[in-house]
Amino acid sequence: MSSPTPTTRAVAPVVILLLACVAQFMLILDDTIVNVALPTVGEDLGFSERDLSWVVNAYFLTFGGFLLIGGRIADRVGARRMFTVSLAAFAAASAVCGAAWSPEVLVGARAVQGLAAAMLSPAALAILLATYAEGPGRSRALAAWASLIGLGAATGLLAGGAITEALDWRWVFLINLPVAAIALALVPRVIPKDDLSAARTAPNVLGALLGTASLLLLVFTVVETDGAGWTSARTLAGFGGVLVLAALFAVSEARSASPLLPRTLLRRRQPMIANGLVLLAAGGLMAMFFFQTLFMQRVLGYGALQTGLSFLPFSVSMGLASVVTGRFLTRVDPRLPVAGGMLLAAVGLYLMSTLTPESSYVGHLAPSLVLTAYGVGTAFVVVMEIATGGAEDRDGGLASAMLTTGQQIGAAIGIAAMVTIATTRTGDELARGTAPALAATDGFTAAFHVMMLLMVFAAVATVAFLRPSGERARAAARPTGRASMGAAD
Repeated sequence: MSSPTPTTRAVAPVVILLLACVAQFMLILDDTIVNVALPTVGEDLGFSERDLSWVVNAYFLTFGGFLLIGGRIADRVGARRMFTVSLAAFAAASAVCGAAWSPEVLVGARAVQGLAAAMLSPAALAILLATYAEGPGRSRALAAWASLIGLGAATGLLAGGAITEALDWRWVFLINLPVAAIALALVPRVIPKDDLSAARTAPNVLGALLGTASLLLLVFTVVETDGAGWTSARTLAGFGGVLVLAALFAVSEARSASPLLPRTLLRRRQPMIANGLVLLAAGGLMAMFFFQTLFMQRVLGYGALQTGLSFLPFSVSMGLASVVTGRFLTRVDPRLPVAGGMLLAAVGLYLMSTLTPESSYVGHLAPSLVLTAYGVGTAFVVVMEIATGGAEDRDGGLASAMLTTGQQIGAAIGIAAMVTIATTRTGDELARGTAPALAATDGFTAAFHVMMLLMVFAAVATVAFLRPSGERARAAARPTGRASMGAAD
């Protein structure tokens, strides 16, 4: 990419980081912002109880399913160009969501939102990676990026509750329009033009279709288990189809001169392990949001706004963890903050598993949220730095897409699996004559126990497989004044 003009040289990196983070924040926000508004949406548009879940699942489906091809397209056509086009498309889809007059229109627009998000997210992170060279500057930038996962999801619940109660559910989507308009106006002023002078071969189109189809089928099969069940013929056939498509994808990639997933990326063992850790942690984190929202509203009787406000300690704690961890990231063995953070999150989830209908917010619920947030925030900063570190600039979009794919696929699978566990336990308790509120709490408890074990497993995997990186040590010793795109760290 070309260098910024002298007048923007000092400020451009900060503004670019802000732009990238605002875009990603908006995408993560839309993961959860509609959750507390779903009952109102269902009443206004006439959704059936079963079809209402597709307002959320349509976004997860296309966002998670198209990320890899989105990352490769960003590397092919240029990150700034892809950022601009996909941000405009996301805003247009948000406008249609806000104006939706039928269930079909809203679900279709949500799917388009997810598709645009799959193109926008890897482009945004690729721009960030190209702006900050490896070292303390990039670590701080990635710390800010990592904090958006929990901050965006928690803020989405808060914003969704406030907007639904104070305005109308349609503003849950329309709020994206002024944010996108400001960002689009700033792009040509602060982000240098894409440098497409290097030779870039066409990606493996067949592999892209097979890989995207396998991810789409995986997410679709998982989200449908809520109605079909995990052992039904339909679900097993879906997973069988995923395996077939994945095998065909692997064959296509092996034979391609320009694979969708370059072998240089796949051979980077530590980043691949980090991506796996992100998938595990995201599955537990997003499922936690889902069940805590249900617990607060159905068991404790909180309203939409009160539920959203209850997540404020989570947002503050995760933001603090990201800032603190980002400051010493390159000076410690990465296993310490990752394993320690996962174990701290496991403690928080254990506390959640002991919640009862009589639990207080200050004495029980808030501490569990704070501990979980600080643990996940600490771990995510490190695994994100490892997952994206060392990728060539021309593969930055794809490395970013692989990371975000883990987040979205992990979230979809985690929520679906925990719903099955919780509903099974709740059904068993109701059959025994347990009171509804206590039966629901028992179901949530079972889900929180599994999430806790998921975090413990991630901590063990960190110690067993993650290793200190020589590149990390070299990065810590580098001066902080170097960055690509002509910008300082």
